[in-house]
Amino acid sequence: MPGGGPAATLARGGAVGGRPWPAGLVRTVVVDEAELMHLAVRALLSTVPGYTVVASACRVGDAAQLIRRLRPDLLICDIDIAGESGIGLCQWVRQTCPATGMAILTSRDEPLLAQSALTAGVHGYLLKDSAPEDLTAYLDEVATGMRVVDQRLGRSRRGAHRTDPADEFGLSRRERQVLGEVLAGLDNERIAGRLGLSEDTVSSHVQAIFGKLGARDRAHAVALALGTAAVEGQHLYPAPQIPARRRPPSR
Repeated sequence: MPGGGPAATLARGGAVGGRPWPAGLVRTVVVDEAELMHLAVRALLSTVPGYTVVASACRVGDAAQLIRRLRPDLLICDIDIAGESGIGLCQWVRQTCPATGMAILTSRDEPLLAQSALTAGVHGYLLKDSAPEDLTAYLDEVATGMRVVDQRLGRSRRGAHRTDPADEFGLSRRERQVLGEVLAGLDNERIAGRLGLSEDTVSSHVQAIFGKLGARDRAHAVALALGTAAVEGQHLYPAPQIPARRRPPSR
């Protein structure tokens, strides 16, 4: 795996190379190029007994360093990480840290990708718009080594009903599309390119979504869409950045 950089964070209270967290917790590393997803997953798992997010990373190289040093119980990563392969990362983890459960958490509803991920040794292929209770149930199975695929994948099987934010808050079709891209971690410029809109138009849609959801900002909108913002006293704070470990010079 390539060497890491500064885009990695270690949870408060953690210590590199040791296990300072209470025994029995599912120690989790989150890898996604969008830091908003780090915050959203951390917020979700903070409401679930038995889980703790010990570190997060935005790049594959940083993730490799963290996983090698922390040997987590669970890895949650996207299918594409800043232009690198999440499946490739999982293949590396399978060889380096085989006891780690691995879940792809993505917005890409593509059965062929899911098949490739499972063939590579990934334990779960999950969709980012899952209801919180569904996502945590899937992660429970992944953490025990089971193979799971989101029931809605390819829309060929029906999963449990959930309230769609677009229906609950009266979002338009275009606002629904923009919210999906925000949930995937894209900024306004990239959303504009994907949807064929001007950046100003995307900005207007984002502000309209904030108004309808009652969101303060993008992180709050993601939390609302994932159902994690309604927890009383819940705040989303980024974990502190830590420098990458440098290899000692060869003698």
